[in-house]
Amino acid sequence: MLFSLFASLHKISCLSSQMANLCAHDARHSHTWQNQTLTHKVPFERKILLHLASDSYKGGAESVFRNTIESSLDSKAFNVFVASCDVAPPCNIAPSQFLRLDDWEQYPKIRGAFKYIFNYTNYARLKTFLFTHKPHIIHTQNYLSRLSPSVLFALRAYKRAYPRTRLIYTEHGYAPCANGGLYNYAIQHTCEYCIGRCKLAIMWKNCDRRGRIYSILKGIRTLFYQGIFLNTKTLFDKVLCVGSFQLQKHLDDGWDRAKLQVLTNPIEMRFYNPLVKLSNKQDVLVFFGRLSAEKNITLLIEAFANLIKKPNFAHFKLLIIGKGDDRARCENLARRTMQASSYDFLGNLKPEEIKAILQIAKLSITPSLCYETFGLSIVESMLAGCPALVSNLPELSITAKRFGGFSFNDLQSSLEALLINYPRTFALFTSKRTRAIKSLRQKPYMQGLLDAYFNGGII
Repeated sequence: MLFSLFASLHKISCLSSQMANLCAHDARHSHTWQNQTLTHKVPFERKILLHLASDSYKGGAESVFRNTIESSLDSKAFNVFVASCDVAPPCNIAPSQFLRLDDWEQYPKIRGAFKYIFNYTNYARLKTFLFTHKPHIIHTQNYLSRLSPSVLFALRAYKRAYPRTRLIYTEHGYAPCANGGLYNYAIQHTCEYCIGRCKLAIMWKNCDRRGRIYSILKGIRTLFYQGIFLNTKTLFDKVLCVGSFQLQKHLDDGWDRAKLQVLTNPIEMRFYNPLVKLSNKQDVLVFFGRLSAEKNITLLIEAFANLIKKPNFAHFKLLIIGKGDDRARCENLARRTMQASSYDFLGNLKPEEIKAILQIAKLSITPSLCYETFGLSIVESMLAGCPALVSNLPELSITAKRFGGFSFNDLQSSLEALLINYPRTFALFTSKRTRAIKSLRQKPYMQGLLDAYFNGGII
């Protein structure tokens, strides 16, 4: 079956080249924008912008996709189209400007596995949509989640026909790693083995959190976006990285520096509490996010259990917000080490509920083991009025420093140091918070997007 899949892909590649040649000489496609220079200095014509991603809900990358759509709509500079697996058009996009894509997760396991590697339905749908609406700029995000690399082949066919098209990609993980996060779940540790190497190593190193089968599928899938069939290093005109550490790992893997641009994620202000006072604070610590092994929540539980053994902190409470496959292990550890009154697992909460908890919490803690690309929870905590305490790892510690947070090497010692003189901790936090919020109001994300869309971007 794999042989037939590869054979089909070869046919697609050949057809893409033929289609490109036909369209390049077709009078129907030789009008208007083909001869235009993509510059936002032209005030009379809005460019056609397509946003492409798996969906606009669930996690952090999806939130960025949604915020990017909203930012481009607010700019009034574009006629915005969207292609995703969303059931309904996101962000009030008109149905005529929305393409619903096929989701491999909705299929039985065997069929879903093939669509996970290459979804021909999405290739055909997107290609037709592109040649119908002829976007000037295509901004892709998070296509590996519920789509597949098949959408990239549609982009390549369209780019060959319309070479002036700008292909932009926001990288939410670490492309040098077939697992996406520079983390090996089999050994529960960060791993940089695949940087500068063939990505097929994931198959025998068994890096995926779901085990061997998904590790093999991910390895095969790399052939379609970092291998013999297509390589994203050459496909996109600009790759947007969230931070400098992430960018450096791409450079280490051989990516073209001229194509890489650092652009911090857009920040939603929905967590913003304008007035947060020391008197609001209660003896509460909080974690919010996905409950998975790499988030290292067990370290937080152990450190908190030791903290409340000391008289000054005996009355503190730990709130853990979120769901994930590590929840049962975390709950068992909490039951063994603390009284039930000292902690609570709250499951998933609405943003406004998390915001209210952060307003009264003294610290928001992220004890992650893996290399995060940014650390959105740090910014959300800051907006709500809660200092963040995070692992001293690249990007997490940088984001914490920028947004009034703190980083740790020894979690328990840092908890004690920050809480024993909390008025001082809160004063340091609020002084940085004022400056951070001022910088966010300047809308640097949209400015960076315009630069990437029209001018080639900056590093």
